[in-house]
Order: sequence, then structure tokens, then C-alpha cells
Amino acid sequence: MERILSKEEIADLLSAVRHGEVEVESSVEDAPAEASVSRTSLFRSQGPENWKLANFDLILEAFARNYTNSLANRLQRAVVAKLSGFESMTFDALLQKLTGHGAIGILELEPLRGSAMVIFDEKISYGLVELVLGGSPDSERIPQRAMTAIELNVIRDVVSDSCLELEKSFAQTQEIKASLIKIESNLRLLTHIGGDAGVLVAKYKTTLDRIEGEIILVLPHSALEPLVEKQRERALPMSAVRTSQWQQATLGELDMMEVEVEAQLAKITLRVRDILNFQVGDVIDLNCGPDSPLKLLVEGRPKFMGIAGVRARKKAILVTGTIPAGG
Repeated sequence: MERILSKEEIADLLSAVRHGEVEVESSVEDAPAEASVSRTSLFRSQGPENWKLANFDLILEAFARNYTNSLANRLQRAVVAKLSGFESMTFDALLQKLTGHGAIGILELEPLRGSAMVIFDEKISYGLVELVLGGSPDSERIPQRAMTAIELNVIRDVVSDSCLELEKSFAQTQEIKASLIKIESNLRLLTHIGGDAGVLVAKYKTTLDRIEGEIILVLPHSALEPLVEKQRERALPMSAVRTSQWQQATLGELDMMEVEVEAQLAKITLRVRDILNFQVGDVIDLNCGPDSPLKLLVEGRPKFMGIAGVRARKKAILVTGTIPAGG
């Protein structure tokens, strides 16, 4: 807002105009101290890091219990897998944390959208290879390289077992059919999820015989959206009731609303010059007869077809049909 001059200041200005000078204050007010600025982000709250699904840890813990039993039964060894934490991030951020030395199973979860992944770090991956082949895993002899196609094929059934355990874990919330699409080790071949897409990453600290490592379950946010919608429907029953009552009240008011209805027999286009030349007695050809159907317009929009007539000594229109939208 611009500053308004006082009477004294206006008088000084007028005096300066007359005499060519104006008195200037000798003292200058101190400039205000710089205000502190705090940095904030308008976008972070909308990012995948803040994506949440209430009580989803129950499903993740159920998967840990089920898959632990499955691995123990198949390998006939002591297996312990515990959920150590889960978080949301972008798919690119996840790839940067992986070494690319372990096995990665890509899963399809019908009818959910997107592909899930079960990732075994190098310790668990090579330990599984040794156990399946009848050997004994040794944490000191873990190769620091990508797994070969043969090694991946050896543990394919072990990775595939996770599908059945995921189905069991999701059963109380969503019926799914999980299947193993393929098993990879090369991170560059993981292109089934966009780099900026959000994913839920659950980490399981796993002990396999004498090997300690990590198994990671990755679920795209797009696959979990149906679960979020179900939670909203269950969590807001009163809101749904209020919405229904509001809709009923609105519909009741709409039934009593007055609208303008216009009956149109014909429509022609004339030039302004012709209209200005009209004289009393001129006849305008409408290209239709008195019994031609009328078009009924509601608030200027064509809605019905009808026939003109008389009822109770008043002009009336008999509705004969409806006009499709855009007609």
C-alpha cells in the first residue's frame, strides 16, 4: 500500500514548489533487520515417500511367517525371516541401493496392476544355491558377481514358492493370484516399473542355516491402490450416510426448481437486410406445416419432441419423444 502524506509534508512540498527547496530530515530510520527464512517444499508431501497404507504391516508380517515355514519345509533347514521395516520410495531410489549380485523374482499379482518383486541379496541367493544342490553355505565364500542363468534356474522353485505365500497373506484383504514371470539378476533388465513410480519396500532380516542376509518384497503403489480405496470405504461409513442424505435433499430441491420451457416449431436464418425490409403482410416461409412436430427446449437445450394442441381451452403440447444428447 502506498504511504499517505501528512498535512505537514504536503505543506513542505508546496513550499518547495514556491521557493525551490524543501527541508530534509537529517536522521534516517534504521533499516529493519533481515527476517529469517525457513525452507519448505510444496511437493514433498505429494511424493512417494509419504505414501501410506494403514495396517499393511499385518500383511507383511503374515508373509514373513508363511514364507519362513515354506523355506524351512523345502530346505529342511532352520530358517528365520522377520520384518525389519518398510518404507515408500521411487523405483530409481531402490535400484541405487541394490548391488545386482542376488536373485530378483518378478511376480504378477492378478487382478492388481503392476508387477511385484522378491529380491534376495547375494548372501541368501548363493546360500540357497548351495542348499538346493545339497551343500553347506559359507558366508565367507560369497561371490561378488551377478548370478548366472544356471544358478538362477536352480533356485527358481524356491523363489516361486513366495507366490503362494503372498496369496495367503493377502487373502483377508484382497483375493489375488500370484505367479512368477521371470527371475533376473541384472538390474538393467528391470524396466517393468517406471523409474519415478512409487513402490513400497519391505525388508526382511533372514537367517538361512548359518547365513544372515536380507529378502526384500517390492510392491508398486499402483498395485495397492485398490486396497487404499477399500480402506476409505470402510473408514468413512458416516460420511457415506451424510453424503446420501445430502444427495436426497438436493434431489428434492431440484424437483421443485423452476425452469424455462420453450416450444420451437421451426428455425430459419435470415440476413439483417431482409429483416429491415419486412412490411406488414409479408409472409415468412418456415418450410413446415402447422401439424409438424415441435422441438421442446429446456433452458435453451433441446430435450423433447411434441405436437401442438389444446387442452382445457388452453394451448398445450403433447410430448411424443425425447431428443438424444447432442441432437
